[in-house]
Amino acid sequence: AGLALLAMAVAPRFALYPVRTIAGFFTARYGGRWPRRLALAIAGIGSVGLLAADLRGGALAVQGVFATDYATGVASTSVALATVWLLRSLLPAPNGKGVIFAALLVMVFIPVFAYPIYQGRLPLPLFIYGYGLDDLATLEQNMIVNKLADVRSLKPMTAPFLQLSMTNFAGFVLALALGFAALPYLLGRHISQASAAPGAAVRRAALSVAWVVWFLLALAAFAVFERIGVAEAISKGIETAAIPTAMLDASGRGWVNLCGITSYSGSEVAAACAKVSGNRGFLRLQDVAFSSDGFALAAPSISGLPGYVFMPFWLAAAIAALVTGHAIMAGLLAADAEGRHKGSVDAASLDMRSVFLAVAVLLAALILAMIGGLEIPALFSEGLAIIAAGLFPALLLGLFWRRMSAAGAVAAMLTGVAVTGAYIAGVRFFPVQMFDWTGVLSDAAPGAVRKYGQLKDELLAATSPDMQVAASSALWRHAGGITNWWGLKPAAAVLMGVPAGIIAGIVVSLVKPQRLADPGESEL
Repeated sequence: AGLALLAMAVAPRFALYPVRTIAGFFTARYGGRWPRRLALAIAGIGSVGLLAADLRGGALAVQGVFATDYATGVASTSVALATVWLLRSLLPAPNGKGVIFAALLVMVFIPVFAYPIYQGRLPLPLFIYGYGLDDLATLEQNMIVNKLADVRSLKPMTAPFLQLSMTNFAGFVLALALGFAALPYLLGRHISQASAAPGAAVRRAALSVAWVVWFLLALAAFAVFERIGVAEAISKGIETAAIPTAMLDASGRGWVNLCGITSYSGSEVAAACAKVSGNRGFLRLQDVAFSSDGFALAAPSISGLPGYVFMPFWLAAAIAALVTGHAIMAGLLAADAEGRHKGSVDAASLDMRSVFLAVAVLLAALILAMIGGLEIPALFSEGLAIIAAGLFPALLLGLFWRRMSAAGAVAAMLTGVAVTGAYIAGVRFFPVQMFDWTGVLSDAAPGAVRKYGQLKDELLAATSPDMQVAASSALWRHAGGITNWWGLKPAAAVLMGVPAGIIAGIVVSLVKPQRLADPGESEL
């Protein structure tokens, strides 16, 4: 949706401006320093979330390839990304993006097409997708009959998006679509006038849409055959005293929770399973809990695929993390440099300010990936939500409304990012304070609200430091589950932030107009 919006609405107008980056657009369109500075700040904040998601993805891939722990994977990915960025900045390198992209596609599609072959089907996952769904349904029904699964364990895996309200689903779609349409790296590196002519910009965006649709269709089929592989492995009957090595490895890496724990030790897992109610000595589907990040990496090995089939998938994820991370950093630094240097941005990309900015963004992303406790979907969607609410209103109004002024752009950006950013920060990092201030807006059940009050009383009654720490932790966890406005998830805050930004931009521009010549008209 975001790439389609980019191709149809943003690219044709954006490519008329003689700029290299989105920061250059804000300077050319609105003049002055503050629109550009504010746009850079918002892009930087959003980039931290996107880069943290990228580092986490790279860390998981490093875990798979080298059998390391998560902390080592994050640190290794960060060092590798910094090295790639420095080498690309210091040394001239041939443009091998097409070769890298093709190689990544090949490595990703190896397991995509190998899965059906391994399961005795045609190697055409996109075309036998429906048959796979039918086989999966039959397999899961047999697991229920054999008491190796229950309906409760199948429901969230069968319909994950039905766990969201329609409002939240719409909010996620809006965050992703508008975030992509305003993404600084796409606009600056592929759509700007310095990179592509107006017609070429639209063609690039349209071609990207085609590739993304094909890729996502393949991933959907891949997910189904992964599900089949895992279900087949469990349906054969896995004794808790003899958990397969592949499953223990995935658990030890934190990708799979077995009977409530993550461990490389088969004895520890067996002991934990023995304590689970209803366990009869065999691993059931409800005893296996995948992280949303780890499922794609863990399922191939658990399914029994040979290592030479799924290793390229892990390696492709690691390389993609470096390529994407470099694009994020390079795009942000190019945007910052365009406002400070004349001529080529690339030649001036490695001054002290650029190095400091790159290090600051990378460190912030590293900290968020290490201690934030958020998985890739949350990091990615919330980073795009910040960009969508902060940049899209000013970008859209600047492209299509001649009366949009610099003051209106600043107001739109400040309002959008304040509403969305404050909501995300409150829910994620300050849930107790936010619930105290705005709990009346929460959709929490009365019982959950009463429990919140009880936990606060326990914290006040705690006397020793250990009791205070335990009570505070319990209160924070509970508050994190009930703190919201009308049930909105953090990324869905764009439903408030984007309209607020558009209204603020229009109102302020009407009060304080500033008419600027349209570069497209001046050229014509």
